[in-house]
Amino acid sequence: MGGRPRVCFCPKTLKRIGQAHGADHLRLVLRLIVESNGNAAELQMDTITAVSAVVLSSLVEIHAGMFDAIDLGQVRAWAQFVKPGCTTQQAMATALLWLLASPDRIIPKLSAEEAAAEQKRAEIARKGRENARRRRLIKAAGDSAAA
Repeated sequence: MGGRPRVCFCPKTLKRIGQAHGADHLRLVLRLIVESNGNAAELQMDTITAVSAVVLSSLVEIHAGMFDAIDLGQVRAWAQFVKPGCTTQQAMATALLWLLASPDRIIPKLSAEEAAAEQKRAEIARKGRENARRRRLIKAAGDSAAA
């Protein structure tokens, strides 16, 4: 699906990322792609930009084998097909973050105090809905009796 292994077809993307985030960041992004199992041919603009976004997100722990179990070409093909109102790079970065980041890290669990406050808020909202329904029924019954 990609090009030849270790051949990049997007020098402008490399220059843009290198200028924006530095040579060390660019080197890391390229190594994460090229040195992962089966992804050496994925030096495409969308893939490089998405992996850069994942690294910059600080939502995942960066390590050498983080893309070994992920077929970046398949994720890129999916992102090109889906693109839900965004670019292929954005869709791909979102998919990669979904695959790599645990939900607990992105959506932290509520503390005991926050959970109690949320439960109390939900109970107050439920009682408010019940009272509003009761008032509507009483008003409807009063309107029927007056007619």
